[in-house]
Amino acid sequence: MKRPLSLSAADLKYLAALCMLLDHMGVVFPQLFSGLGLPAALDLLPRCAGRLAFPIFAYFVAEGCRRTRFFHRYLIRLGVFALVSQVPFTLATGTWGGNVILTFFLAAAAICGYERLVKAEYSVTVAALPLLGACVLALVLNTDYGFPAVLLVFGLYLCGEDRKRLLLCLGAGLALIYLVYNPLMGFLSLPVLLPRLVADYLAAAVPSAVLYALCAEISLLPLACYRGQLGLQNKWFFYVFYPAHLLGLWALGLALN
Repeated sequence: MKRPLSLSAADLKYLAALCMLLDHMGVVFPQLFSGLGLPAALDLLPRCAGRLAFPIFAYFVAEGCRRTRFFHRYLIRLGVFALVSQVPFTLATGTWGGNVILTFFLAAAAICGYERLVKAEYSVTVAALPLLGACVLALVLNTDYGFPAVLLVFGLYLCGEDRKRLLLCLGAGLALIYLVYNPLMGFLSLPVLLPRLVADYLAAAVPSAVLYALCAEISLLPLACYRGQLGLQNKWFFYVFYPAHLLGLWALGLALN
């Protein structure tokens, strides 16, 4: 009998890191393929591949919050590398907002606050206040993937070890982020709500939103092959890789221009 495919946490994180690299290559070099004389449609490939990175990392941030024995150390690592990554993130993407590690830090901080308040036997309403605060900060700081990502990581944490429930939660959260939140934020950023302008926005935004949502949902397939094994990995690699690859791509783009 054929054994089902099994992927370790290390396998999945390295896959996510590769997809993230491709994604940011598409950001720094938006005409990567068309500049080489290939069809312009291929320029979407790096961004599409990049949609797999966030859900995989979000999944393991939630798992890290459940499994870590030293929550304060985990929070400090996320906070420090969120700060370290901010300048490379802004330089490489040209985005004035918080990077995704800051988003994960806010989600983890909300989980930590929730755990402490629940253990102190406060009501669920009071225990949810750190989550509300984290969502407000994500909105104010305009973090990558926004407050829905904070809610998604928190939801994954609440799912516990139930793999089926985790994947359902992740799939629903990704659909909301790509099909509701991102298009809505883009719509609200329109300078004037003229009918023609709105029509042009919807014609451009809806197909890309659906495409990115489908690509993000593909991440559920490798995650379904995860059986809880850690695999061979260096936890510091993934923290360092994020700012390092952003800085490297920015420097390369600067040199080529």
